[in-house]
Amino acid sequence: MSGKQRGLFRMIFRDFLASIRPTFNRPKLMGEDYFGTKYYEVSTNSTSKKRKPSRYFEAINDDFEQEIPAEWEAWLRHRRKEPPTFTEIETNYKIRITKQLNAAEKLEASSKEIESLNKTNIPVEKRGYESFPVYEEYSTTNKNNELKSKLKLK
Repeated sequence: MSGKQRGLFRMIFRDFLASIRPTFNRPKLMGEDYFGTKYYEVSTNSTSKKRKPSRYFEAINDDFEQEIPAEWEAWLRHRRKEPPTFTEIETNYKIRITKQLNAAEKLEASSKEIESLNKTNIPVEKRGYESFPVYEEYSTTNKNNELKSKLKLK
């Protein structure tokens, strides 16, 4: 029966002290996007694999309604394990800019087309409540009643 004893009270006391002792995990800067927003991660001391590290971003100008790039949002929500690389951010930013330019060109072309249709007096299709037919006999303001009320006032 010789050998090392379990030390049950020692284990309980050590775990108790570990639960009371404050843990000072410093946030680790994981990256920055093209807006200047900085992204941080605070690792956990937990032995559990289910506990994920907390991730957050530091907003510029205290604007929490700012636009966050899709790759950083995926990292913040733990949809991806590794933070996006600089080259990935740069290529996605270039794609985004080209899409915005193409959308602006298409919008300008469609507005020119609509203007040309209006100049040729081709009726433009009405949308929404404007497409509903309007009849004079069912209108809320009746022209005959307005004329009668004007005659009575004189």
